[in-house]
Amino acid sequence: MKSRGATGIMGMGRKFRIYDDNGDKTLNQEEFHKAMTELRMGLSPEEIHTAFGVFDRDGNGSVDYNEFLRTIRGEMN
Repeated sequence: MKSRGATGIMGMGRKFRIYDDNGDKTLNQEEFHKAMTELRMGLSPEEIHTAFGVFDRDGNGSVDYNEFLRTIRGEMN
């Protein structure tokens, strides 16, 4: 992701919108699970649940794009 720079981030944004089935600009746990499965991440259901908790930084039960991007990218310096 980091090696692709802005191109990789834009691609992730497109994927995020594709997996947002209900159009609320967030991924709920079901949408997140579907994304991880379809992207063949090789995670067990338990690992997907744990990963969702890492991405859901504010603990509200959904992952918005900013949370997703901050988790993937890391903190800005």
